[in-house]
Amino acid sequence: MSFREQWIEAARRKKSLLCVGIDAGEKEQRGHLFVPEEEHKVEWTLRIIECVAPYAAAIKLNRNYYKDISRIEMQSLNAAIHAQGMLSIDDSKLADIGETNDAGIYHAKREGFDAITYAPFPGNMLQAAEQGRRHDLGVIALVLMSNPEFRHMKSAQINGQDFYLYLADQAAEARVDGIVMGAPSAQNHITRAEIMAVAQRLPQALVLVPGIGAQGGELGPILEHFGERTLANVGRAIIYDPDPATQARFYRDAIAAQYQL
Repeated sequence: MSFREQWIEAARRKKSLLCVGIDAGEKEQRGHLFVPEEEHKVEWTLRIIECVAPYAAAIKLNRNYYKDISRIEMQSLNAAIHAQGMLSIDDSKLADIGETNDAGIYHAKREGFDAITYAPFPGNMLQAAEQGRRHDLGVIALVLMSNPEFRHMKSAQINGQDFYLYLADQAAEARVDGIVMGAPSAQNHITRAEIMAVAQRLPQALVLVPGIGAQGGELGPILEHFGERTLANVGRAIIYDPDPATQARFYRDAIAAQYQL
């Protein structure tokens, strides 16, 4: 099955649209929200996976936080994710020429991931999507980001259209498995009209939605257009809570209250 088909199957089986994002921060990186120094990063991650498994359909591992672990250790994390009936996403945000992207996709597959995130800055989305299909790995392309800097990028003109719409059209042409689109909130620039415009161009693609939870993003407008194709990502609000399982259940139920599988 394609990654899109795997997600629909997992979401229905789990009765959940929750994707838990895990970034295993270290104390030297930031003053709070980090893996306890007395706990090994891999063991900590395995514990989080086990805690959230009853309530989530996917895990997104931010690969930049795991550059210090081996392939065997990463395979162990993905094996644990799959054993709990969840899908695994390598959040690497590939953004390079074709051969380098292909190397990243190849290694992600060898590590046991089901999909990888891709940043289309080089303009090679069609190539990246084909590479993903060749290696049997889903590709999720960044299209509409919620960070403040993207406010200026999204309205830049390419071929007479806004950049984010150009990316959405590229995603449709490339037949990527999914896209990344931030959740709108009072603190960011994403509008309902923009969400609708993207959805109209991508009637089949999945949408991975960061910004839920600690960032206060509103999921409703995205669920309205994407429904069960929505991967509602919640990260630090769950993984750094003293009781990750309770928080995962809370977000699973909050999402279900807005969209019933």
